[in-house]
Amino acid sequence: MNRITQCLWAIVVAVCTTQMAHAAPSINVAVAANFAAPLQKLLPEFEAASGINVRVSVGSSGALFAQIQHGAPYDLFLSADSKRPQALVASGRVMASAVQTYAVGHLALVGNIDGLSDPRLTAAGTRVAIAEPDIAPYGRAAKQLLEQAGLWEKIAPGLIRGTNIQQTLQFWQTGNVDVAFIAASQCVTYQLTCQTLPDSYAPIIQQLAVTGQGESAVAAEKLAAFLRSPKIQSQLAKAGYAPLASGPTEGSR
Repeated sequence: MNRITQCLWAIVVAVCTTQMAHAAPSINVAVAANFAAPLQKLLPEFEAASGINVRVSVGSSGALFAQIQHGAPYDLFLSADSKRPQALVASGRVMASAVQTYAVGHLALVGNIDGLSDPRLTAAGTRVAIAEPDIAPYGRAAKQLLEQAGLWEKIAPGLIRGTNIQQTLQFWQTGNVDVAFIAASQCVTYQLTCQTLPDSYAPIIQQLAVTGQGESAVAAEKLAAFLRSPKIQSQLAKAGYAPLASGPTEGSR
């Protein structure tokens, strides 16, 4: 190899090394379906300010939790409850300090009925959808609400169950059901006319868990701090979520 070739290779290596050193960091985020649309709306601001690229995977909290337990390479888990993040702590997957509350959710009802007392809700032929209570926190809250109202036994046999809260809404949007119990945030996102519901269910405390390692964890922590910042919390309050101060804090459930 002559001297000129050696110099050229040295330049190529130097350029490549510099590009790698300045490559934009990226993180993989697993987000519960109710928070997917609000997150996508907020990400451009975060990515522009931080230089961090965010790749998003959406699903039910239960399904995403199972993926993490089986080694899925997520750096941040945005659950729709506190149960799964706390389970990650209990299993030793993350430290307790890696878990924080980022939102407090509410249920809403969409469909042509006048609330839980409307007899059409339990009438024969009325198709009702909720998210699957075993894997979706909003579905679990809907079940608790219906149990408190004494309606669960009447409605349960004919319920249409979505794998997550987004699919539950889609059942109603496509005309496959007459009524759906959804997240209040979806009413805002899709500009729907919804009915508020009594808070006779366990608070929907949505917690996050930083599941990444090393530089990925640092980047994930920046996104977590961004979501919990006063500015973003004020935006979430307009998007169907309650301010953090109105609900229990970390580790309370």
